[in-house]
Formats: sequence, C-alpha cells, structure tokens
Amino acid sequence: MIITAINAENFRKYTSLQLDNLPDRGLIALIGGNESGKSSIGDAIQFGLFGRTDQVPPEEAAKLIHWGTNQASVALRLQHRGHEYRLVRSIDTEGNVAATLFSTEEEVTLADTPESVERQIKALFGYYYSAFSKAFYWGQQSSNTKEGDSDNLRAIAGLREHANLSKQLEREQQERLDTLKEMEGRSRHTLNAINTLHIDDTQLPRLNTIVADIEARQQQLTLMGQRLDKESLAYPANLEAFKGVERNTRKIGLWTKITLLVFLVALLVGLFLMFTPEWGSKLLGNISAPAQDLLGRGAIRLASIAALVGAILLVYGWYVEVRRLRPLQTQANHLAAALEDSYQACTQPISRHLQTDSIDYLVEKHLDFPATSTNHPDMVAIPEWTQSARRYQSKALYVHSAADTLNVGLTNRRQELAQHHETVKADILTAQQQLEHRAHLQTLATEQETTLENERRQQVVTSTAIDLLQRDASHSIERFNQLVKTRCPELLQRFTQTHYKSLEILPDFSLKVLSEEKGDYLDFNEISTGTQRQVALAMRIALANALADATKTDKQMLFLDEPFAFFDPERTQNTLESLAETSKGVMSQIWLTAQTQPEGVKLAQSIHCQQGNHTLKV
Repeated sequence: MIITAINAENFRKYTSLQLDNLPDRGLIALIGGNESGKSSIGDAIQFGLFGRTDQVPPEEAAKLIHWGTNQASVALRLQHRGHEYRLVRSIDTEGNVAATLFSTEEEVTLADTPESVERQIKALFGYYYSAFSKAFYWGQQSSNTKEGDSDNLRAIAGLREHANLSKQLEREQQERLDTLKEMEGRSRHTLNAINTLHIDDTQLPRLNTIVADIEARQQQLTLMGQRLDKESLAYPANLEAFKGVERNTRKIGLWTKITLLVFLVALLVGLFLMFTPEWGSKLLGNISAPAQDLLGRGAIRLASIAALVGAILLVYGWYVEVRRLRPLQTQANHLAAALEDSYQACTQPISRHLQTDSIDYLVEKHLDFPATSTNHPDMVAIPEWTQSARRYQSKALYVHSAADTLNVGLTNRRQELAQHHETVKADILTAQQQLEHRAHLQTLATEQETTLENERRQQVVTSTAIDLLQRDASHSIERFNQLVKTRCPELLQRFTQTHYKSLEILPDFSLKVLSEEKGDYLDFNEISTGTQRQVALAMRIALANALADATKTDKQMLFLDEPFAFFDPERTQNTLESLAETSKGVMSQIWLTAQTQPEGVKLAQSIHCQQGNHTLKV
C-alpha cells in the first residue's frame, strides 16, 4: 500500500494540507525545522488510515483538531495491488468520527462507518494499526533516546509487552510472597491466641444450670413467703370460726346425748309396760290395763321421736364436722406446713436445698453458707407455736409474730441467694465474653485462611502466567532470531558499513549484536547511539519487508520520522544511500523527515514545511 495524495482540513498544525501526485517509488523528504509540521503529515497518514496516531489514542482523537475549529478531516488516495482507493476520515470536537472507503475504479463505497472501514482495511491490507506502527512507521517520540532504540527493537520482535508484563508479574509475585509471609504470621498469631484461651466448652452450660437452680430456689422462697403471709393472715378469722364451730359441736353432742338418753328410757318404759303388764300394774298401782297399754305405746312413740331427733342431730353434727370443721382443720394444717417449711428454710443452710453441682461450684468460690438466716429470739418458740396453731390453740398474735420472724429469715435467704446468683452471673458473663472472643478469633482465622488460600491460588496463577509468558517469549525470541538470520544480515551490513551483520535477543530480553570486527556478540548498549539507530532502522525495514511479503503487496510505504537523530554526517549519508537502495524493492515509497535538505542522494520529492505557515500545497 502506497499513498498518492493527502488532503487534510483543520488537522493539527494545518488548516489546509494538499499533497497530490506523490511518487510511488523513492525517497519523499519532509524538510523543516522544529514545529514546522513535518510530524503532522505523518499523523495525518496514521489518522486517515486508522483514526489514531502514535501519541493520541482513538478516544482522544479530538485533540488532533486545529485550534479554534470544530472539525478535522483527512482524505488519502491509496494504491494497493494495482487498485486505487480513497479513504476519508473526519472528527468533530465532540469526538464523533466519520469514515468512508471508496473504490475509485469501480466508483462504489466499500465501507461508510468507522467500524466497517476498519474491517475493510484489515481485509484489504492484511494488517491494522498495531502491525503498521511496528513495521511501517518510525515515530520520532519513541526513538529519541538510547533506551528507545532497544525498546523499539523489542517492540518489533513483539517482546516489549513480554518484557514489561514479565517485570510486572515478577514484581507482583514478589509482593504477593511478602504479603503471604505477613499473612501467614498473622494467621499463626491468631491460632496461638485461640490455643492460649484454654476455654472449657462445658463451663457455660454448667453455669447456666447453676443459675437456674439458684433462681428456682429463690422462686421457692418467694412462694413460701407468699404462702406464709396468706395462711397467717387467714388464721385469726379461721381461729374465731373454729371456736364457734367447736361450741356448736359441743352443743350438738350434748343434745345428742340427751336425746339418746330419752330414747333409751322411753324405749325401756314402753317395752316394759307393753310386754310385762303384770309388773307394770304392780309398779303403777291401780292403773287399768288400757291405760297401761296407752302409756306403754306413748313411751314407744316418745322413743321414736327421740330417735328421729337424735338422728337429725347426728346428721347435723356430721355436716358440721365435714363442711365446717374439716376445712378449718385443713387450713390449720396448711398454716402449720407453711410455718414448718419456712422454719426449715431459715434454720438449714442453703446447701441442703441446692443441687450437688451448684454446691460444689459455690464451695469452689469459697462462699459462706450460714446455718440460720436470722437470730430473732422468737425462732426458738416457732416449733411450739406451729403445733399449737395446728390445733387452733395458739393465739393469733403468736402466729403473726412467727410469720414476721420467718419472713425476715426468708428475705435474708433470698438476699444470700441473690449474692450467689450475681457471682455466677459474673462468671457467666466472663465465660460468654471468652467464647465470643474465641468465636471472633475463629472467624478471623477462617477469613485469614480463606484469604491465604486465595493468595496461594493467585500465586500459582501468577507463577503459571510467568511460565507461560516465558514460554511464549521464548517462541517469539526464536521466531525473531530466525527472522534476523534470514532477512537481516544484508540490511545490517549495508546500514552499519559491514561492522555488524547479525542481531540476537536473549531469553532475558537483552539485545546483542554480532561484531564482524571482534568476531563476537556485543551488548546492544555497548555500541554507539548512532549505530543503535542504524541497527534499529535495519530491523524495522526487515520487519516491514517480512510483513509486506506476508500480505502479498507489490508496493509498500514506509514513514520514518527523524531517522537521522544522533547520526553523524557519514552515517546519515550511508543511511540515505541504503534507504535509496531499499526503495527499489517492495519498500518503494519511503517517507522521511529531516531538519535540512539531504545531500548526495537523489530524492523522489522534497516537501518543505515552513514554521508559522498553516497551509501547505504541493
């Protein structure tokens, strides 16, 4: 592919650029000082072809618009494999790009969007920007330094990315190894912290059981006090009721006895008069037999009435016994039981009423267990008052005194248990905090192990990537060295006046050149800057020839921006002669920029760029 015309509007330095009827073979020299617009012509070629330049990526292409205008456009007339094409590309300040590719012979549009133009160019030329920039375009900005030349050679070999990526991966790998070492130390510290806790997992359930036991006992004492209050408050009324029922019971018993006596006397008299009339006559004197019989029958009736009354009295007595006396006696028994239970709670140590595990724990804590909960003098009389109250023989005052005394004792017992309860709760809180701390450490350890595992996997991935990169680099180095051996000797000798005839890239990406004079390879940095530029230029042309052959093009353009920087006059002259000779081959159209007019070599065309001039027409 060669360029036969360039027309640009408002592009970089130029408001108008018209280069027509460009020669298809030979050297085209762009002559001018700094900021004269030479590089802008190279940028116009790059932008027209690919929508980008060496220094400006596609997303920033609006920077190429001439200052103070709204749109830039570049139109290129191209020849490729005997066919002519016209490529037009434009961009506005908003970054909107338009591109159209025409076939001038067939007068048809081959593509009319940037995307379709890109696909069509790749199909026509067999390459796109990346290959073009490595093979057919020498950028001044990337080759003005000694390091730039070696970097360009690596880029030509396809190894600059390998070298940069390899260094980056190795740096990341070392950082990851340092990070792994630090993380492993933190993980060990966390595991050691877990092991030094020495937590008994059975301790917390045990403490919870002890707390439940103490709380149950506290509840029992509370209920015991409530029961004692209830029963003691009811005692005076029950005592009065019991006395009333007892009086009624005695009266019923007396009348029952009288009725029974009447019944027996009347029954005996009636039977005596009815069944022994002769004895009755003797006893009663002159009473007639009918009167005696009537008297006997009356006695029998009186006995029957007495029996009936006695039965009623017995039933009533049973009713009083069952319905009145027994409930009162039950109340008395309840009171006595409440008094006895409370008395036992107050006069026996807590250890008598707690579970064995609870007692063992409290003993371990060296806690006291007082035998009695109160020293009130009434405590001595409470058992006697309890027995008297069971028979309703105790005064209400004594019962209230006993209840008050026992309530004081029960309160003291509850306070004692409350102190033990707080002790256990404090230990529970400590155990919970220890468990929470261990759980936090275990979670942290798990997270650290997960992170470690991820880092280890990343380390393996990075190691694999480095290995694959090294293998790929090795293949690339091998291919490049093969290219050098097959295509470069003639070019290297021509460009370096036979001082050097071969170039080689080692596995560590270092460059060496074969010195004809010394008969050995030299490090690329050992040779002079000018020679380095000659070697790099020879390699660029060799790669350009290889790519041109691969894409089966008959003519190909090559743009060299300031190729003679760091060259002395002799090297410049030799290089110009070599380039002129090169233009007789596939690399037929060779563009080069220079500060002054090259002498001693025939140029196909000279284009002079003037500083401060924003238009150029040739």
